[in-house]
Amino acid sequence: MASATETRLRRDLVEVCRRLHDRRLIGAGEGNVSCRLGKDRLLVTPSGVDKGFLRPADLLVVDLSGKRIRGRGRPSTELLMHLAAYAARPDVAAVVHAHPLTAVAFTVAGVAPPSDLLPEAVLVLGRIAVAPFATPGTDELPASLSPFWKGHAVILLERHGALAMGRDLFQALDRMETLERVCEVAARARAMGSCEPLPARAVEKVIAAGRALAQAARAGTRPPARGRAPATPRAGAKPRRPVPAR
Repeated sequence: MASATETRLRRDLVEVCRRLHDRRLIGAGEGNVSCRLGKDRLLVTPSGVDKGFLRPADLLVVDLSGKRIRGRGRPSTELLMHLAAYAARPDVAAVVHAHPLTAVAFTVAGVAPPSDLLPEAVLVLGRIAVAPFATPGTDELPASLSPFWKGHAVILLERHGALAMGRDLFQALDRMETLERVCEVAARARAMGSCEPLPARAVEKVIAAGRALAQAARAGTRPPARGRAPATPRAGAKPRRPVPAR
């Protein structure tokens, strides 16, 4: 009998697949998604089915060698890639592989992905890696990714798709969606005549602001506005009345 945690993860993983399909990040039998299920088990999508119409019961449980523990059918043909990600990145709890159209088009055109184009690219994606072409479903694919595990949350696979990793399923999904949206902006900007990255100084400020927000979120506080100290009421001063919203 599945635990409450497994039941939730099955539901979340199916929801992630549905969103990938609805946002045209996968089609037909494309894509595969997995997440950690305890320290030595993974929950993975099955092979050869349309991921947009999965049910929680369709998912399989495998161990960290790829051996099927529970579930019917075969695990994803790209399971080797997922296993390599988890082995290299203990901090990763979910992996999403999809085929985002515009992002893949960048690799076909031989154009570098727009890592520093927008603030969300800097904060959500970080530096985007591009792995050389490798035959899908073979040992070549995880081998092609091995130089890029460290320091990257998103890896483009030349002429194949993209891999996004995260601390949970929805962070990995957010990274995949952001990758495609940033690439769409870059493609449209190029068509209009110019697509320049953010200046290095602006990138540094975005990163600093992101760190401050993350630190404040962990502490449960809001950071003060840049350049302004928090107001301290004078002793004996009456509290200000709130200004009505307009």
